[in-house]
Amino acid sequence: MHRRHLAAALAGTALASGAQAQPRWSPDRPVTFLGPFAAGGSFDITQRAIARQAEPLMGQAITVLNKPGAGGTVMLAELMRARPDGQTIGLLSVNSNSVAPQLQELAFDPVADFQPLWGYGAFLTFVVVAANAPFTSLRDMIAFARREPGRLSIGIAALGSNSHLNTARLAAEENLDVIFVPFTGGAPATTALLGGHIQCAVVSGEVLPSVRDGTLRSLAILNAEKSEEFPDVPTLPELGYSWSSRPWLGVGAPRGLPQPVADRWVEALRAATQQPDYLEVLRRLAIVPMRLGPVELRALMAESLAEHERIARAIRIGRFAAR
Repeated sequence: MHRRHLAAALAGTALASGAQAQPRWSPDRPVTFLGPFAAGGSFDITQRAIARQAEPLMGQAITVLNKPGAGGTVMLAELMRARPDGQTIGLLSVNSNSVAPQLQELAFDPVADFQPLWGYGAFLTFVVVAANAPFTSLRDMIAFARREPGRLSIGIAALGSNSHLNTARLAAEENLDVIFVPFTGGAPATTALLGGHIQCAVVSGEVLPSVRDGTLRSLAILNAEKSEEFPDVPTLPELGYSWSSRPWLGVGAPRGLPQPVADRWVEALRAATQQPDYLEVLRRLAIVPMRLGPVELRALMAESLAEHERIARAIRIGRFAAR
């Protein structure tokens, strides 16, 4: 459907559903799209790509506002407190809604307190070192960490990120003593690696420009999926591990969003995430597109939360460290 026709249809649907159902909707006000991590990272880049595509469909400005901190839960807390009127949406992810709740006690439910709208992608996570690093493989780096306990410094997107939990799981399985260095997102972790402040970074697609130009080298991918662009980089299953990272990205709103407003957002996000320009952004960031509606996304969120609790309990990290 042409964008103008879709926008008109969405507006008409929202109005025809009954203005009384959404008395607080203000089409003249900009929408705030909350982000859980620092600007410049892969999550932030995808948010801005979605906002650009959704603006003409929604007929109003969409402003991305980064609220990093505590593995993305600072943003989640703000999203939960926002009025459920459709004017504030946020990025939901495996990091903030599944992993971070295992590392800290939250004052809200990371699944039940939100209205899922659309699941749009699964990101690959890369283990990356400097091009001149002495490690030519993940096995080399593990061997170094075993020889030199407490010396290997690993940058992660945040405490409570998917990269943190899965790298901690890998370290526990290999019985390694390593130093985790948290940042406010993958972009600053990549910058620190480029500056020689850490020896390794475990991040997603924001690191790929430096891999492409040869400044950094990728040793492994924590997922089961291969990278189409870098087919020689092995996945964890290819390296003999029985598990892999299972990430996801989505968009949500505060619980209590009126159904006509939720439907309007779902249709706009469905259309926005099918546009060629947006799909090219995902390709460049090594993010596999997903198309999950509200019911499917809620089920994935619940499953992912339970899965990561099992992992955190098994390796005794975060809330389960002393148990």
